Amino acid sequence: MIKRMQSKEDIIKDQYMKTLTCFLQDSTLYDCLSINNQVSVIDQSFSLYDVFNVFIETHIDEVLFWNPDVAYYDGVFTQTDLIRIILKCYQNTINGIPNVWGNSKNQVQPIMEEEDEDRTSTPVTKTQAIGQEQINKLLIDLRTISVRDWFNSYGENLHQSSLVQADMADNLNDAMKKILKQGVTRIVVIDTESRVIVGILQQKDILAFLVKGFSQYFHLQLSQKSHKIEVRSENQQQSEQHELEIGYFSDTILQLNAKLPFDTNVYDVFYKLIYVFKRNAIPIVDINNQYLGLIDRRDFLFILKYQVYDMLNRQAIDLLNFIRIEKSKYAGFCICNKELFHMKQTVKEVVENLLLSSRGSLVCLNDNKEPISTLQMSDLFKICLDDIEIE
Repeated sequence: MIKRMQSKEDIIKDQYMKTLTCFLQDSTLYDCLSINNQVSVIDQSFSLYDVFNVFIETHIDEVLFWNPDVAYYDGVFTQTDLIRIILKCYQNTINGIPNVWGNSKNQVQPIMEEEDEDRTSTPVTKTQAIGQEQINKLLIDLRTISVRDWFNSYGENLHQSSLVQADMADNLNDAMKKILKQGVTRIVVIDTESRVIVGILQQKDILAFLVKGFSQYFHLQLSQKSHKIEVRSENQQQSEQHELEIGYFSDTILQLNAKLPFDTNVYDVFYKLIYVFKRNAIPIVDINNQYLGLIDRRDFLFILKYQVYDMLNRQAIDLLNFIRIEKSKYAGFCICNKELFHMKQTVKEVVENLLLSSRGSLVCLNDNKEPISTLQMSDLFKICLDDIEIE
């Protein structure tokens, strides 16, 4: 059997992965921690409304639940959990179904079925538009139902969002294996001696750490080589590592091509993001399949912040316009924000732009302005760390 000769890109990619693995092995979780990784903790007795306000006011991605019975943390609650609850409450309110069921025999709610990507969403048609009376009922429920009551009512428990933990002295390579093996986007960092949670690291935190330290790391490695001839022969390969184009991984990237038409119901947009596509963001296209903008899970906070629940029954283009108006109020937003990428950019450039993106996602357009791929943090994470062996 004839073995295919490695291309220049293959060689650069192999060298890139070797250097990256060494960098991860030489770095600890403590090195990654910053003031932004502090933990937000809430009690299970908080109302749903209070929990949602924590997300709106502090711009966090997750909170930990405190269990007074065992005097320890009892699970993690994310923005995705928030959206799931609102979508369920919204549909229950429209259909006249109680959002929390009692314990009597005639009021036992069956365990909520696990949604999967093969199950189609129940569209919210115009005849199901939510009225002011229903909105008032929804707000009352959100203010009175506690987090504990909600999960108990649906036969779930807070332990379903397990805390994937690692010691802050662990090296990043081992932590990455754990994240990829568990299929999570964050890891809880524990103090070595006190065993207290000192922070939560997300994939974006680790990518940011790579951007800051990776270049310096392999140049330092070069300077420490003892043989000048070896340095001279490897220097060119090392210097080319950051020239590796993202297009090298195009076979994988072009499979990430989900999109939705402009007239998709907003309720269905978020439903499909979570249950069908299982993505953080989705491109919206016009009648000619041309790119109009991105809607991501965090945009749901605008609906909560301004209590425009009727937006869930409107079209995706209406939400896009609403978001643009709100974000235009912040000077400098458009200057810092990144939204697009192209295949000729290097991996390093794409990672940096992802970190500058307010959506945590980037869209690739073809010559006709049609979206052909959407990259998010977890995609880059898997691409960059694809060769790490998971035990």
